[in-house]
Amino acid sequence: MYVNDLTSIVQSPMLLYADDVKIWRVITGDKDAFTLQADLNNMINWSKEWLMPINSEKCVYMHLGDSKVKTYNIGDVSLPVVRSHKDLGVTVSNDLKTTAHCREVAVKGFRTLWALKRTFTKLDTTMFTTLYTSLVRTKLENCVQAASPCLKGDSDILEKVQRAATRAIPELRGLSYKERLEKLNLFTLSYRRLRGDLILMYRTLRNDFGPNLFSLFLPTRSGHLRGHSRRVEKPRTNKIPVAYRFSHRVINTWNLLPEAVVSAPSIDTFKRRLDTHISILEKE
Repeated sequence: MYVNDLTSIVQSPMLLYADDVKIWRVITGDKDAFTLQADLNNMINWSKEWLMPINSEKCVYMHLGDSKVKTYNIGDVSLPVVRSHKDLGVTVSNDLKTTAHCREVAVKGFRTLWALKRTFTKLDTTMFTTLYTSLVRTKLENCVQAASPCLKGDSDILEKVQRAATRAIPELRGLSYKERLEKLNLFTLSYRRLRGDLILMYRTLRNDFGPNLFSLFLPTRSGHLRGHSRRVEKPRTNKIPVAYRFSHRVINTWNLLPEAVVSAPSIDTFKRRLDTHISILEKE
């Protein structure tokens, strides 16, 4: 379905993915609400012209903020107001927190783990590591840079899956969680998220992903001589969902890295130097 020209008939911001469309607008008054409804009407007219009817049953409306919830229509159908909705594998909530998403991911992880335990009655460390990292951990880390836990409880519920998984090997059950991870050559999920953030940050500042992501970060304006040459400015916020976005949560840790790490000539070199740096910190 060719929907790229949809952007030319609406005034509100829009994102397109295959046959999926997301449209939004900051509503400061009746004029904005009218404009958004007009955009929806234009989309309906466009779909009729190109004989691609919009399935209103698959359309929803999510309201963000404390202002009065308005009503919007697709044709003759009023859009249902939802508190959460799954978008490309990520459950987005109207408070922009990750609790609902993390719970869904944890349930999927536990289901897969129980299926593995029923299928494989005896697991050695090699077999477990292969099965767990490929079938369970991938679910726990799906879209993790976009939906990283923003509350300790969200992080704990994901880590709980890995804790349970590492107890599946009989000879490791008497060990602590940290000892089980060392035996299996695994890391905590929180560590892997941090490492993934820093790798993504390195690639972003190298402009591997284009200007849209690169523009989220501004070089620091501080005149301090401490720190490396690729430090970035951290915008102030007192809102939890904003503070735990990738563009905010990674900055403090990134700015504390040594020059030798952030100036690595390649991604592989960066990973090696980062792992070495972190291992040294853990020993101190």
